[in-house]
Amino acid sequence: MPPEEVNFQTFFVAKLKDRGVSIKKLAEATGIAPAHLEAMAHGKFDNLPSSPYLHGYIIRIGKVLDFDGAVWWEKMKQEGLVKNSGPVDSFPSNRFVKQSHQKFIWAGVAGVIIIIYLAFQLPVIFGKPALTITSPDANPFTTASSTLTMQGTAHGADSLYLTNANASDTEAIVVTPDGSWQKTVLLQSGVNTFKIAASKLLSGETDFTQQIIYTAPGLPATATSSAASSSAPTAPAAFPSGTRGQ
Repeated sequence: MPPEEVNFQTFFVAKLKDRGVSIKKLAEATGIAPAHLEAMAHGKFDNLPSSPYLHGYIIRIGKVLDFDGAVWWEKMKQEGLVKNSGPVDSFPSNRFVKQSHQKFIWAGVAGVIIIIYLAFQLPVIFGKPALTITSPDANPFTTASSTLTMQGTAHGADSLYLTNANASDTEAIVVTPDGSWQKTVLLQSGVNTFKIAASKLLSGETDFTQQIIYTAPGLPATATSSAASSSAPTAPAAFPSGTRGQ
């Protein structure tokens, strides 16, 4: 039994001297940090870890310095030298397991959210662009004006282009944030063929061909009809990929 009038600090220092053991050697023998042993030797128990860890320290020191660590532990608790770590003075044995489980749970939740997001986004990411033309409202379309503004909508497209087959040139079309677009074209007398194509990096292209017949003022209707027949034997009846708006 420890003497009632002797506290652990005094007893600990006396044991070190009696055994001829230095703080450094005791640290090597017990695996306890030298700083913690120094704190015990100077009575600075507030600088030591909480109750479960300190309990283990006293037991290990007792085995090396040959005293009953369990008895001294009870005396230290009575003297108020032990920090209160909760209702049970023991290690929280499942603290690492609980954290590990929580990580797996959150990882699973994140995985489910990603799967749901992809399920909704894959059709958007890999689906072909939606392309419509609202003006002109017929194909082929006949006009007596040398210019015409084509209009429509494009959704899910990275780029939109108009190709003039008569002039063999291609121009980019600006699509507004709401998906609408318009392009004014210059017409030649007779049949004018335009291809409008909406493209997307991962899903290809949607396009349609529009024919516009320009009847120049003063040009006989028969001449226009002949030019249309020679330039475009058969006008397309429908759009292969795009949609004509109503």
